[in-house]
Amino acid sequence: MTGLLIRDCVIDGAPSSSVYVEDGTIVNVSKGGELVAPVGCEVIEANGGTLFPGFTDSHCHPFEYGRLKRSLDLRGTSNVTGVRLRLQARVQRAKPGEWIFGRGWNQEDFPDRKTPDHADIDDVAPSNPVVLLRACGHIALLNGRAIEELRFGSRTGEEFERDGAGNLTGIVKEGAATEALAAVPRSPEGCSSDLQAVEAEAARLGLTTLHCILSSEGYREELAALAAMDSSHVLSLRYRVYVPLEALDFSQSSRLEGERVRINGVKLFTDGSLGARTAALREPYSDEPRTSGILRHTDEELSEMVEKVDARGLQVIIHAIGDRAVEQAIAALSRVTGAKNPRRHRIEHAGLLPKDLRSKVVRYGIRTTVQPMFVTSDTWAIDRLGEERVRDYYPLRSMLADGIPTSGGSDSPVESLSPILGMWAAMTRGGMVPEESVSLPQALTLYTSGAASNGFDEASLSEGAPANLTVLDSDVSGMHPALLRKVGVLSTVVEGVAVHSYGAG
Repeated sequence: MTGLLIRDCVIDGAPSSSVYVEDGTIVNVSKGGELVAPVGCEVIEANGGTLFPGFTDSHCHPFEYGRLKRSLDLRGTSNVTGVRLRLQARVQRAKPGEWIFGRGWNQEDFPDRKTPDHADIDDVAPSNPVVLLRACGHIALLNGRAIEELRFGSRTGEEFERDGAGNLTGIVKEGAATEALAAVPRSPEGCSSDLQAVEAEAARLGLTTLHCILSSEGYREELAALAAMDSSHVLSLRYRVYVPLEALDFSQSSRLEGERVRINGVKLFTDGSLGARTAALREPYSDEPRTSGILRHTDEELSEMVEKVDARGLQVIIHAIGDRAVEQAIAALSRVTGAKNPRRHRIEHAGLLPKDLRSKVVRYGIRTTVQPMFVTSDTWAIDRLGEERVRDYYPLRSMLADGIPTSGGSDSPVESLSPILGMWAAMTRGGMVPEESVSLPQALTLYTSGAASNGFDEASLSEGAPANLTVLDSDVSGMHPALLRKVGVLSTVVEGVAVHSYGAG
């Protein structure tokens, strides 16, 4: 393997620095000084840009994002008519009876903020079953044909929304939405194609590692795609994989264990999303007092799941957004963490985290993964939570001040994969509870050292460290958040190889 030299970069505030890499490892670091390039060495001219340990997205769904790219993308629709028009265009290309999958609608973007129902789309797709996932991924809109195919007509429970006359509206939530998604066909070949498309974008955005969360309905195909791509040495990035509980035995027999792909743990759910009003709250929703959200499991059930995964030596990551869900997750994890939490069990999102729950997180050494872009996107959070509770919605500054090990993620395709946008959101919060904004160095740790540690990796620019690096095209020291959004990625280096670069020489 030939060496790689990155020169004229900023490292830890020192300009005109250089780094030399060989065989996937940092060999030499010169802060404020130039290194001589060996003969035949690849050279990246940073031209004063900043060098960081490679960015990590510690919570994303790359297969789902890739799938969205070739499915019905409903992001940006501003009313039901927009949903209908995009669906109609898709139906015209589909065969009769073919399942149609789409994602991205959000009733909060509609003028009347009314959730659509099957009557809004039935006439557009009379011969095709349709599953349209909301942006959050926790509720889905089904048309009449899909309801028939899935035999949901007689199903009861809070996951199946019904109107005043007792008829299904076509809106299904949480487990029922997952069941509907499972009916949409997928294949390992399609998953491989999806992942390749996402890899190119992720590398362009400076990401070297993805904490890849697999789906309950498609984990077999997704694991098969990862295994095939890993054995063929075609993966550009590194993957820390998290599987659903039902995949525990299957995944441990898949033998995905290497530097490029590694199964880290199991993802569990406690609740849903704030946007869908399925996040479990300790008090009712401010804008819908008849509900406090949905807990997916009893306390005993969740504890049993956690103990089962922990006994296998794997990391547990628990989706919990509402404070009631976070409280339940803490109780379950505390039974296996001890005080030091050696398996680095995490709570994903930890959206509503008041001081009493932060204290418990610290007490049990529990880690968290946050999505800063949610704060800027969830402009309606104050409606759901009210003025008092919203002050504890993603309290990033308080979490870091309390010493909670925290990392940043996108939850893509819910939000953009861009870690730079994630940092910008952590610093600005869209003006929501500005006292919980963080500094640029703090925002950077969310996607570098914090994210690496939460996935059992290392983020370092020291000699002997793995050469996973991100080079930005500007010196970002002291940069205003508004300018940070405009910064580009000059190069992304994974295990010593530039997988994205426009500065190679």
